[in-house]
Amino acid sequence: MDRNSFFTWLRLIVILLLVTYLLGCPSDREANQSNADALDFSLKTIEGEVVRLKDYRGKKIVHLTFWATWCPGCIMEIPKLKKLHQAIGDKPYEILAVDVGVNDSLTRVRKIQQQYQLPYKILFDERGEVATRYRVIGIPVHIIIDKEGNIARRFNQLPEDLKEHLKQFFP
Repeated sequence: MDRNSFFTWLRLIVILLLVTYLLGCPSDREANQSNADALDFSLKTIEGEVVRLKDYRGKKIVHLTFWATWCPGCIMEIPKLKKLHQAIGDKPYEILAVDVGVNDSLTRVRKIQQQYQLPYKILFDERGEVATRYRVIGIPVHIIIDKEGNIARRFNQLPEDLKEHLKQFFP
């Protein structure tokens, strides 16, 4: 390899790494989105019920979990989400699992719901519009919205200690 070819390849690699870094690393504001107003949306559950985020304002904390049936990390989160759902009991805390819709089908989502007996509402974001508005790049992503409609937390994995997680909202 001659000197010019080497530097051409080196420049290309540096550019690719820079682009990957910039696209893959959200800013602190995007990553946290704390205290930002949660963007309202309306989606249907896999049963056809229309769910509007604004209907929970002043009533419940909303836990959005963005996922897909083809995502191994998302499937691995299901047991923890089921335990969280059980631990919630009658607390004003609602889990809404938003299937990002990309490369997924309603049939496949229903199959996973039945296979894993998911007890929480599953919303189907067919065109990925809600995921885009919430700047979801990778999945799973969890976004906690407080009763006032503000984004309180954003994270990629549920904590192992779900009781501690709930203590943040219900001391």
